[in-house]
Amino acid sequence: MRVPLSRPAAATAFLFVVSLPCYATTALAQSSRTVLAVFAHPDDERVIGPLLSRLSRQGREVHLVIATDGSKGVRDHAGIAAGEPLAAARKLEAECAAKRLGVRELHLLGLEDGGLASFENLGRLRTELAKVIASVRPAAIITFGPEGGTGHPDHRLVGNVATQIVQADPQHRTIDLLYASLPAGRLRTAPPSTPTVNGVADDLLTVRVRFENRDLVAGQEAFACHRTQYTPEEMAAINRTLAYVWNGSAYLRPWNGAMRDKAKLFGR
Repeated sequence: MRVPLSRPAAATAFLFVVSLPCYATTALAQSSRTVLAVFAHPDDERVIGPLLSRLSRQGREVHLVIATDGSKGVRDHAGIAAGEPLAAARKLEAECAAKRLGVRELHLLGLEDGGLASFENLGRLRTELAKVIASVRPAAIITFGPEGGTGHPDHRLVGNVATQIVQADPQHRTIDLLYASLPAGRLRTAPPSTPTVNGVADDLLTVRVRFENRDLVAGQEAFACHRTQYTPEEMAAINRTLAYVWNGSAYLRPWNGAMRDKAKLFGR
Protein backbone atom coordinates (compact mmCIF):
# COMPACT_ATOMS: atom_id res chain seq x y z
CA MET A 1 0.00 0.00 0.00
CA ARG A 2 1.34 3.40 -0.98
CA VAL A 3 0.25 6.50 0.88
CA PRO A 4 1.10 9.70 -1.03
CA LEU A 5 1.90 12.57 1.29
CA SER A 6 2.35 16.28 0.85
CA ARG A 7 5.32 17.38 -1.26
CA PRO A 8 8.08 19.48 0.29
CA ALA A 9 8.00 23.13 -0.63
CA ALA A 10 11.09 23.90 -2.65
CA ALA A 11 14.07 21.95 -3.89
CA THR A 12 16.87 23.48 -1.85
CA ALA A 13 20.04 22.00 -0.46
CA PHE A 14 21.14 20.05 2.57
CA LEU A 15 24.53 19.54 4.10
CA PHE A 16 26.13 16.17 4.76
CA VAL A 17 29.02 16.21 7.21
CA VAL A 18 31.42 13.28 7.05
CA SER A 19 33.67 12.87 10.08
CA LEU A 20 36.61 10.49 9.71
CA PRO A 21 38.97 9.58 12.56
CA CYS A 22 42.13 11.73 12.58
CA TYR A 23 40.89 13.87 9.68
CA ALA A 24 39.23 17.26 9.53
CA THR A 25 35.46 17.42 9.06
CA THR A 26 34.51 17.54 5.37
CA ALA A 27 31.35 19.26 4.14
CA LEU A 28 29.84 17.62 1.11
CA ALA A 29 27.68 19.70 -1.18
CA GLN A 30 24.10 19.60 -2.20
CA SER A 31 21.75 17.29 -4.05
CA SER A 32 18.07 16.77 -4.68
CA ARG A 33 18.19 13.03 -5.42
CA THR A 34 15.71 10.67 -3.78
CA VAL A 35 16.34 8.99 -0.42
CA LEU A 36 14.52 5.81 0.62
CA ALA A 37 14.25 4.88 4.31
CA VAL A 38 13.42 1.21 4.97
CA PHE A 39 12.30 0.00 8.39
CA ALA A 40 10.34 -2.85 9.95
CA HIS A 41 7.60 -1.30 12.09
CA PRO A 42 5.62 1.90 12.42
CA ASP A 43 7.74 3.94 14.91
CA ASP A 44 11.15 2.56 13.77
CA GLU A 45 11.72 5.74 11.79
CA ARG A 46 12.37 7.54 15.09
CA VAL A 47 16.04 6.51 14.85
CA ILE A 48 16.48 9.02 11.99
CA GLY A 49 13.43 11.24 12.46
CA PRO A 50 15.40 14.53 12.54
CA LEU A 51 17.39 13.47 9.48
CA LEU A 52 14.24 12.75 7.48
CA SER A 53 12.84 16.09 8.59
CA ARG A 54 15.95 17.91 7.42
CA LEU A 55 16.09 16.15 4.07
CA SER A 56 12.44 16.79 3.24
CA ARG A 57 12.50 20.33 4.63
CA GLN A 58 15.38 21.24 2.37
CA GLY A 59 13.98 19.72 -0.78
CA ARG A 60 14.95 16.05 -0.88
CA GLU A 61 12.31 13.62 -2.08
CA VAL A 62 12.00 11.19 0.82
CA HIS A 63 10.19 7.85 0.70
CA LEU A 64 9.56 5.63 3.72
CA VAL A 65 8.98 1.86 3.65
CA ILE A 66 7.40 0.13 6.64
CA ALA A 67 7.59 -3.63 6.16
CA THR A 68 5.17 -5.00 8.77
CA ASP A 69 1.66 -4.07 9.84
CA GLY A 70 2.54 -3.72 13.54
CA SER A 71 -0.45 -5.86 14.46
CA LYS A 72 1.22 -7.68 17.36
CA GLY A 73 2.56 -4.68 19.24
CA VAL A 74 -0.06 -4.85 22.00
CA ARG A 75 0.35 -2.46 24.93
CA ASP A 76 -1.96 -2.40 27.94
CA HIS A 77 -2.22 1.39 28.02
CA ALA A 78 -3.60 1.49 24.45
CA GLY A 79 -6.35 -1.07 25.03
CA ILE A 80 -6.36 -2.23 21.40
CA ALA A 81 -6.50 -5.91 20.52
CA ALA A 82 -3.89 -7.60 18.34
CA GLY A 83 -4.74 -8.17 14.71
CA GLU A 84 -6.70 -5.90 12.40
CA PRO A 85 -7.75 -3.31 15.03
CA LEU A 86 -4.15 -2.67 16.03
CA ALA A 87 -2.91 -2.78 12.43
CA ALA A 88 -5.47 -0.13 11.49
CA ALA A 89 -4.44 2.09 14.39
CA ARG A 90 -0.74 1.77 13.59
CA LYS A 91 -1.36 2.55 9.92
CA LEU A 92 -2.85 5.89 10.99
CA GLU A 93 0.10 6.48 13.30
CA ALA A 94 2.57 5.75 10.50
CA GLU A 95 0.76 8.21 8.23
CA CYS A 96 0.78 10.83 10.99
CA ALA A 97 4.52 10.44 11.56
CA ALA A 98 5.39 10.42 7.86
CA LYS A 99 3.39 13.57 7.25
CA ARG A 100 5.11 15.37 10.12
CA LEU A 101 8.53 14.40 8.75
CA GLY A 102 7.65 15.61 5.25
CA VAL A 103 7.82 12.17 3.63
CA ARG A 104 6.75 12.28 -0.02
CA GLU A 105 5.33 8.74 -0.08
CA LEU A 106 4.78 6.10 2.58
CA HIS A 107 5.01 2.49 1.39
CA LEU A 108 3.23 0.08 3.74
CA LEU A 109 4.07 -3.52 2.78
CA GLY A 110 1.68 -5.04 5.36
CA LEU A 111 3.78 -8.10 6.20
CA GLU A 112 3.32 -10.11 9.37
CA ASP A 113 4.50 -8.30 12.49
CA GLY A 114 7.12 -10.37 14.29
CA GLY A 115 6.92 -12.97 11.55
CA LEU A 116 9.52 -12.03 8.97
CA ALA A 117 11.72 -14.99 9.93
CA SER A 118 10.11 -17.47 7.54
CA PHE A 119 10.99 -18.36 3.95
CA GLU A 120 7.56 -17.18 2.79
CA ASN A 121 7.67 -13.79 4.48
CA LEU A 122 11.30 -13.16 3.63
CA GLY A 123 10.50 -13.94 0.01
CA ARG A 124 7.58 -11.52 0.06
CA LEU A 125 9.70 -8.86 1.73
CA ARG A 126 12.40 -9.18 -0.90
CA THR A 127 9.89 -9.07 -3.77
CA GLU A 128 7.96 -6.08 -2.44
CA LEU A 129 11.02 -4.11 -1.40
CA ALA A 130 12.69 -4.74 -4.76
CA LYS A 131 9.59 -3.34 -6.47
CA VAL A 132 9.74 -0.16 -4.40
CA ILE A 133 13.44 0.28 -5.09
CA ALA A 134 12.93 -0.23 -8.82
CA SER A 135 10.07 2.28 -8.84
CA VAL A 136 11.65 4.96 -6.65
CA ARG A 137 15.21 4.54 -7.98
CA PRO A 138 16.79 6.09 -4.90
CA ALA A 139 20.27 7.52 -4.77
CA ALA A 140 20.55 6.31 -1.17
CA ILE A 141 18.80 3.79 1.07
CA ILE A 142 18.84 4.13 4.86
CA THR A 143 17.93 1.08 6.95
CA PHE A 144 18.96 -0.92 10.01
CA GLY A 145 22.44 -2.40 10.28
CA PRO A 146 23.25 -5.88 11.62
CA GLU A 147 22.70 -4.75 15.21
CA GLY A 148 19.08 -3.93 14.37
CA GLY A 149 18.66 -0.97 16.71
CA THR A 150 16.96 -2.65 19.66
CA GLY A 151 17.98 -6.03 18.26
CA HIS A 152 14.44 -6.99 17.19
CA PRO A 153 14.59 -9.86 14.66
CA ASP A 154 12.37 -7.93 12.23
CA HIS A 155 14.79 -4.99 12.36
CA ARG A 156 17.77 -7.19 11.55
CA LEU A 157 15.96 -8.98 8.75
CA VAL A 158 14.75 -5.82 7.02
CA GLY A 159 18.29 -4.48 6.95
CA ASN A 160 19.61 -7.82 5.72
CA VAL A 161 17.11 -8.05 2.87
CA ALA A 162 17.73 -4.45 1.80
CA THR A 163 21.45 -5.26 1.75
CA GLN A 164 20.85 -8.44 -0.23
CA ILE A 165 18.92 -6.54 -2.89
CA VAL A 166 21.61 -3.89 -3.25
CA GLN A 167 24.54 -6.30 -3.38
CA ALA A 168 22.89 -8.83 -5.70
CA ASP A 169 22.04 -6.61 -8.67
CA PRO A 170 24.72 -4.56 -10.47
CA GLN A 171 22.22 -1.80 -11.24
CA HIS A 172 21.51 -1.36 -7.53
CA ARG A 173 25.14 -1.35 -6.43
CA THR A 174 25.36 2.29 -7.47
CA ILE A 175 22.96 3.03 -4.59
CA ASP A 176 24.58 4.25 -1.39
CA LEU A 177 23.27 1.94 1.31
CA LEU A 178 23.60 3.41 4.79
CA TYR A 179 22.87 1.84 8.16
CA ALA A 180 21.21 4.12 10.73
CA SER A 181 22.90 3.53 14.08
CA LEU A 182 23.81 5.20 17.36
CA PRO A 183 27.35 5.61 18.74
CA ALA A 184 28.14 3.23 21.56
CA GLY A 185 30.26 5.79 23.38
CA ARG A 186 27.46 8.30 23.81
CA LEU A 187 24.91 5.59 24.57
CA ARG A 188 26.95 4.50 27.60
CA THR A 189 26.52 7.90 29.23
CA ALA A 190 23.01 8.71 27.95
CA PRO A 191 19.93 9.09 30.17
CA PRO A 192 18.31 5.64 30.38
CA SER A 193 15.18 4.58 28.53
CA THR A 194 13.53 1.42 27.26
CA PRO A 195 13.81 -0.40 24.97
CA THR A 196 17.59 -0.29 25.10
CA VAL A 197 19.51 0.14 21.86
CA ASN A 198 22.57 -1.66 20.52
CA GLY A 199 25.30 0.85 19.81
CA VAL A 200 27.98 0.79 17.13
CA ALA A 201 31.63 1.75 17.59
CA ASP A 202 31.92 5.48 17.06
CA ASP A 203 34.68 5.28 14.46
CA LEU A 204 32.51 3.14 12.17
CA LEU A 205 29.82 5.82 11.99
CA THR A 206 31.67 7.84 9.38
CA VAL A 207 28.67 9.67 7.89
CA ARG A 208 27.30 12.25 10.30
CA VAL A 209 24.54 14.59 9.24
CA ARG A 210 23.94 17.79 11.16
CA PHE A 211 20.34 18.81 11.78
CA GLU A 212 18.71 21.83 13.38
CA ASN A 213 16.66 22.03 16.56
CA ARG A 214 13.47 22.33 14.49
CA ASP A 215 14.29 18.92 12.98
CA LEU A 216 14.75 17.45 16.45
CA VAL A 217 11.33 18.87 17.37
CA ALA A 218 9.80 17.45 14.17
CA GLY A 219 11.24 14.03 15.00
CA GLN A 220 9.80 14.18 18.50
CA GLU A 221 6.41 15.27 17.20
CA ALA A 222 6.44 12.44 14.66
CA PHE A 223 7.35 9.98 17.42
CA ALA A 224 4.40 11.31 19.45
CA CYS A 225 2.07 9.92 16.76
CA HIS A 226 2.82 6.38 17.97
CA ARG A 227 0.53 6.50 20.99
CA THR A 228 -0.40 2.82 20.87
CA GLN A 229 3.21 1.84 21.59
CA TYR A 230 4.43 4.23 24.27
CA THR A 231 3.10 6.11 27.25
CA PRO A 232 3.96 9.83 27.44
CA GLU A 233 6.52 9.03 30.13
CA GLU A 234 8.20 6.39 27.97
CA MET A 235 8.29 8.76 25.00
CA ALA A 236 9.83 11.51 27.11
CA ALA A 237 12.59 9.18 28.34
CA ILE A 238 13.36 7.95 24.81
CA ASN A 239 13.44 11.53 23.52
CA ARG A 240 15.96 12.45 26.23
CA THR A 241 18.15 9.48 25.31
CA LEU A 242 18.07 10.23 21.59
CA ALA A 243 18.63 13.98 21.96
CA TYR A 244 21.68 13.32 24.12
CA VAL A 245 23.15 10.66 21.83
CA TRP A 246 22.55 12.58 18.61
CA ASN A 247 23.84 15.87 20.01
CA GLY A 248 22.71 17.53 16.77
CA SER A 249 23.87 14.84 14.32
CA ALA A 250 22.33 11.72 12.81
CA TYR A 251 24.80 8.83 12.57
CA LEU A 252 25.10 6.53 9.56
CA ARG A 253 27.45 3.77 8.45
CA PRO A 254 28.05 2.84 4.80
CA TRP A 255 27.24 -0.86 4.42
CA ASN A 256 30.59 -1.68 2.79
CA GLY A 257 32.73 0.76 4.73
CA ALA A 258 32.63 3.69 2.33
CA MET A 259 30.13 5.58 0.24
CA ARG A 260 30.47 4.40 -3.37
CA ASP A 261 30.56 7.79 -5.04
CA LYS A 262 30.21 10.82 -2.79
CA ALA A 263 30.70 13.25 -5.66
CA LYS A 264 27.96 11.67 -7.75
CA LEU A 265 25.44 11.64 -4.91
CA PHE A 266 26.25 14.80 -3.00
CA GLY A 267 28.48 16.91 -5.23
CA ARG A 268 31.98 18.09 -4.34
